[in-house]
Amino acid sequence: MVTEQEAPTGGAIPQRPPINVIRSSKEEEGPVKGEIWAVLRAMSLLVGFIILVGYLIA
Repeated sequence: MVTEQEAPTGGAIPQRPPINVIRSSKEEEGPVKGEIWAVLRAMSLLVGFIILVGYLIA
């Protein structure tokens, strides 16, 4: 047997704290503007080193 029941309005939406953005820089260092370039530069150096080692081995 099915009966109609009203759902409580307050219990449907959980109260969550706001989402915090994770940054690798400290707050006093200012905004993260050149960080993507530093990461890309480090990755390109790593890939270049791997290619150089592969060329020397071959």
